[in-house]
Amino acid sequence: MKIVLIGFRATGKTSVGKELARRLGLPFLDLDEYIVNKVGKSITEIVEEKGWPYFRELEKEALYEMGQRDNLVLALGGGSVMHTDEMDLIKANSSLIWLKAQPQVILLRLEQDEKSCSFRPSLTNKSLEEEVACILAQREPLYQRYADLIIETDHLNTEEVVAKIIEFLRQAGVI
Repeated sequence: MKIVLIGFRATGKTSVGKELARRLGLPFLDLDEYIVNKVGKSITEIVEEKGWPYFRELEKEALYEMGQRDNLVLALGGGSVMHTDEMDLIKANSSLIWLKAQPQVILLRLEQDEKSCSFRPSLTNKSLEEEVACILAQREPLYQRYADLIIETDHLNTEEVVAKIIEFLRQAGVI
């Protein structure tokens, strides 16, 4: 059993993933943290030194590795869905849950998150509001393509989101 959380930055993938993994008795892995630990540098350092294309190659390799694993809860980086071959591999043997939030909620969460600047470098060099709108427009069709379940996280806490995922997994016969 592999449960994969997808969605934009600040939609709750890591928080929900940790709690879901705990409740299911599975290991949890955050793909961005996996890359950071593997390379020994923050995402900001990687992007500043070698650019976004290099980070995306690291992400693609890590996705491929995760496609080979089983029995875990995996939180993907927001842009992971752009790697369609690797995502198709992951989709073939996973339950994919899209954690979705409205742009204004994402903005509020990013502004309140102290690691936003250090861990989440700008993708476009636009204002945060323009960036969120632009990137969401590009990625939402991909999130939709891969999602087995969509959960709006705007007004839900971590426990409520986890409960919805567990109910879905039960109904689908996964657990």
